[in-house]
Amino acid sequence: MKEYPHLERIVNLYPGPQALLGKTVYWTEKRDGAQLRVAHGPNGLLVGSHYKDAAAPQIQDYLASVPCYDELKELVLQTEAIEGISGFGDVTVFGELLVKGKSPARFETHERHEFVIFDIYQERSQTFMPYPLLYQTCNHYSLPVVACWAETRSTSLESLYAQRERWVDYAKTVGREGTVLKAYTDPPLFCKEKVDLPTMVRVIEEGSPVLPPLPESEVYGAIAKAHAELGELLGDKTQAMPLIARLVAEEQRKHQCGKPPGSLFTYYQLYLQERSMG
Repeated sequence: MKEYPHLERIVNLYPGPQALLGKTVYWTEKRDGAQLRVAHGPNGLLVGSHYKDAAAPQIQDYLASVPCYDELKELVLQTEAIEGISGFGDVTVFGELLVKGKSPARFETHERHEFVIFDIYQERSQTFMPYPLLYQTCNHYSLPVVACWAETRSTSLESLYAQRERWVDYAKTVGREGTVLKAYTDPPLFCKEKVDLPTMVRVIEEGSPVLPPLPESEVYGAIAKAHAELGELLGDKTQAMPLIARLVAEEQRKHQCGKPPGSLFTYYQLYLQERSMG
């Protein structure tokens, strides 16, 4: 079954949030439920969870009890034979199963089991339906679909972040978990903003961490361990140096430090000189 894209926050988009600039973005409500995937299977509907191709039996029973189940079956099972609409063909329907009672993240309370569609993937064209087509399709089959709060196009990050704040605040007022924003590009740019996530400045430096150097005392401690293991053979650099290098590397990992400030061979020679003088 088609898997749904992993949703990051705007700031975590690759290569950066600027990827959304100049794009048409649809801001949809994020419902608080269990994500399901529904597709055409060999024996009827194939129902998968967010991470598994086969949802738990209880979840499938819940889905079968929702008011729109027959309409969902009609959409999924009949679209295989639909012709004349470019790329329509087989579909995978993505939606939130809203189980009766309090929702998982405690944002919503439901009086009965429901299923609300938030995306439809078209296998023939290998694209997600843009929101206007998604809405029309669900409307034709009398299926619930997530609300779209806005269609925007931002040319600056300041404008984009202002829209984010606006619709996250709106999500709070209407009791939703947050907003999912979608740009139907190739590949699509989907991301989410939740009301329970902190707003913070994100400063991420590229490259590997610069660790502090391993203290020289730890280097000499490692050489002393090598001395204890090798004895008089410590004077044979062909045997001593590989062992010293391994022991120093262990100290680096243990102390989360980088390389020592000097070369291991210099420390080794100084150690031998001190022992010969002693």
